[in-house]
Amino acid sequence: MGKYFSDVVEKAIEDIYYCYDSQRAAAAIEPLAEVSNAGDGDAAYVLSRCLSGPQYSWAYHPFPEDDEGVERLIQRSIRQGSAIGVLGAMRCGMLTPEMEEEMHRHFASLQDVWNAVYEKAEAGSPFCQNMIGNTYFWLDVPRIEGKGPHDFSTRDGFAQYLHDTELKCIPWFERAFQGGMGFAGRNLYNICRDGDKDFGIEPQPEKADAVARLGAEKGYPDWQERYAGILKEKNDWSQEVVNLYFSAAQKGQLSSWYYVGVAFELGKAVEKDCVRAMKCYEMGLQDPDQIGCANRAGRLLFLGKDGIPQDYARAVQLFERAHTNGKNTWANDMLGSCYLFGYGCQKDPARALQLFREADYTSDLLNYGLGTIYTEGLGVPEDIKKGVEYLQKAKNYAPAQEALLRFKKTLFGKWVRR
Repeated sequence: MGKYFSDVVEKAIEDIYYCYDSQRAAAAIEPLAEVSNAGDGDAAYVLSRCLSGPQYSWAYHPFPEDDEGVERLIQRSIRQGSAIGVLGAMRCGMLTPEMEEEMHRHFASLQDVWNAVYEKAEAGSPFCQNMIGNTYFWLDVPRIEGKGPHDFSTRDGFAQYLHDTELKCIPWFERAFQGGMGFAGRNLYNICRDGDKDFGIEPQPEKADAVARLGAEKGYPDWQERYAGILKEKNDWSQEVVNLYFSAAQKGQLSSWYYVGVAFELGKAVEKDCVRAMKCYEMGLQDPDQIGCANRAGRLLFLGKDGIPQDYARAVQLFERAHTNGKNTWANDMLGSCYLFGYGCQKDPARALQLFREADYTSDLLNYGLGTIYTEGLGVPEDIKKGVEYLQKAKNYAPAQEALLRFKKTLFGKWVRR
């Protein structure tokens, strides 16, 4: 038996919450399921968090989301007498009257449940320290203690109680964060950055920055990325910023490859190297939701310069990935041009026009595309005047200026072909 939980549960918590290793996290699932099926309620609860999405673990842990499985496992954890299961159920709105009845088979009250978790937190469990911090942060403690406005002589008295209660989360989050649980820094950072106006808690942005800095210093990759972003926003790019992003990326924070790639593509605090930037973007593309890497890699392939061979077909694939997965229009001018002129795909002027119209920005390439569509009547009625107006907006784009030479204005002010 481990110090706080069973051996299997303690190892799973170590592998899922105290390190950033997707393989170790994945390997924890089967043992958790086995001991959960054998009656370990704590295992059922930890397993439920694995199925709850990245908000309950690291974004790059390989866990599938399963809402029905989460509910089933949390209910099982309560029936099996898990104190952390009861607190977790209360936090996510699953401690129904029926489940409270099940809870009372093992605990006399919510206070007894909280005390059981508190003892483990006080003894040094970062996982339980974070849970206790959350009972204060989310103001579950009033329900646990059975306190409400009627227990205070004035409304201000109750408000002060809530204010004081919420602030008690900070030392618990700090202990868990310092103790190796990077996940515990999230709500610690949030309360420092945002405060809570409803209960008179003022924001402390400098303390929030210190939380992010501590996480970076401890080597948590998600916090290295966040702290790099804070430094970049305050002082622009620096070698420290690039180093933080690179360290985070190497540790599995796939989103950080985007920033390393941008640094090399644009020569930010490092020597410009588009070939290396492309390699970074390709690494980031291991994350299926990585829109930025898809767009920037697609742009390098679309332009085909600085050591990157032009590859329109691959560029179209990447642009479509970003557009489809993220409803992102950053590359619509390039993607639309591919469909308009058949670069790497079949010509489709209607699709091109849709992409051009959808873009929430303007560019020389976009104006050239729209100018071509209207002057040539591609999928729309020919409208030379409208097309010329778009071409004229692309003042710095040579193909647009060349296209304008094919048109002239008559004495009556009408644009016609030469």
